[in-house]
Amino acid sequence: MEVQGQQGKIKIASDVIMVITKKAVEEVKGIISFSGGISKGVVDTTNRKNNPRKGVNVENEEKQVVINLSVAIEYGVVIPDVIKEVQQKVKSAIETMTEITVEKVNVYVQDIKIS
Repeated sequence: MEVQGQQGKIKIASDVIMVITKKAVEEVKGIISFSGGISKGVVDTTNRKNNPRKGVNVENEEKQVVINLSVAIEYGVVIPDVIKEVQQKVKSAIETMTEITVEKVNVYVQDIKIS
């Protein structure tokens, strides 16, 4: 993704957007893991075992992005409330940190975990 800065172009890799997305989702209570198998709190970009692409897909569309995110949630939470919070946090984090417009944040609930 490319952003026009005051002094020139800024290129931001899709992996950066994916990491921002995962960190924002980690802040939401009720999300257990990404369906790609990465548990909350385990995202470590220096560890090659934790691929930032798992559970998150970024679609570039000219000057904006669409985020597709698959998650597992905790049993007993109000799913629409949790997902709305995920969407708000992801959109806000990406737009604040990168100045890239987020058109949509699609969240797919793939699993529910009973603790």
